[in-house]
Amino acid sequence: MSAVIVEIPESFARSFGLTDEEAARNARLELALQMYREGKWSTRKAGEFAGLNRWGFMEIVQARKIEAPYTEEDLEQDLRYGLDRV
Repeated sequence: MSAVIVEIPESFARSFGLTDEEAARNARLELALQMYREGKWSTRKAGEFAGLNRWGFMEIVQARKIEAPYTEEDLEQDLRYGLDRV
């Protein structure tokens, strides 16, 4: 498995947390939250990236009042699905 490494200057990393591990964990969480906001990752995938299970990630999403990404296209797909069942 390959990895992408992002170097964060120490002065910025300290704003993420007190230790290197906390800084890394918090940076991963923030990236996961952003990818979820943009609808690029599911709660499962974002949670896995952040080192949480889906439910733990969803608790953070709720605590931060982040709305689920739901597009007009998603609505149309849901409506088509519902009409097919009638």
